[in-house]
Amino acid sequence: MAAGGDFFPLQQGNTWIYREAGSGQSFTVTVGTPVLMNDRVYHPIRGYTPERLLARVDEQNNLVHVNEETGAEQIVTSFTPFEDGWWQASLRECDQEGKTLLERGVFDGAAGPFQGVLRIRYRSFSCADAGSESEQYAENIGMVRRVSQSFGGPKQFDLVYARVGQVQINAAANAQFSVSMGMTRNSPALEATLRLRVNSHLPVTLNFPSSQEYEVLLRDDTGKVIWRWSDGQMFTQAFHEKQVAVEWTVPVEIPRPAGNGPQPGNYTVQAWLTTAGASPKFAATIPLTITPAAQP
Repeated sequence: MAAGGDFFPLQQGNTWIYREAGSGQSFTVTVGTPVLMNDRVYHPIRGYTPERLLARVDEQNNLVHVNEETGAEQIVTSFTPFEDGWWQASLRECDQEGKTLLERGVFDGAAGPFQGVLRIRYRSFSCADAGSESEQYAENIGMVRRVSQSFGGPKQFDLVYARVGQVQINAAANAQFSVSMGMTRNSPALEATLRLRVNSHLPVTLNFPSSQEYEVLLRDDTGKVIWRWSDGQMFTQAFHEKQVAVEWTVPVEIPRPAGNGPQPGNYTVQAWLTTAGASPKFAATIPLTITPAAQP
């Protein structure tokens, strides 16, 4: 059964940006300048898989990558529904197989909604905490959602920006949230600076379900939360509103990890505004490395 439609438009300059709401983590997929090989046109694709692809959509509606040395093609993604078996999903983060479902779905993310999206399920064999779980594709737009597995559980990356031919989609918020790190002047603590910068001439209105307006976590290299800003604090459970015209900056002091002195290692600072809604609208994550103190 043919899927119909173009689920991965391959045109030089096409760009897609995906974002995970909880952490602010994102990735970008781009299509480069086409090349001719074996009388076929292939496009370089970056960001879709861990390694650069040289790909085309073949006559069976499969996205295939060509080996530049041997000329052999491998299926990366199949857009033809077939629920009686699985296809090998090559060049993925893990050894995976995919199944393209007959029943279409609905994409309800910020860039949508899109009706009748093509749905793909994945299964992994070589790793439990990495690789794709599922993907959704909208006709003539491309991938609109990818759910990936991680040590902390599934992460849902939704399309927030796309430039596909003459079509442009921009679902990014009209304000940008970031977190940066520095040292406090009079103590060994670390300082995170939360910053919301408005990109529009109109103010941004934030609605909070309680007196808490932000949250900050410090995670170790296993993903375990070792410090939470809100622990031990009391918040009034009442809605309130805040308007930001240009910029809102909040400094947050983070104590160094407990132990006999500063603990060297790799950490992650995760911050978000606790606005009303099922998932954070403004979130950001930044890596943090604490190095051993210099010996006298």
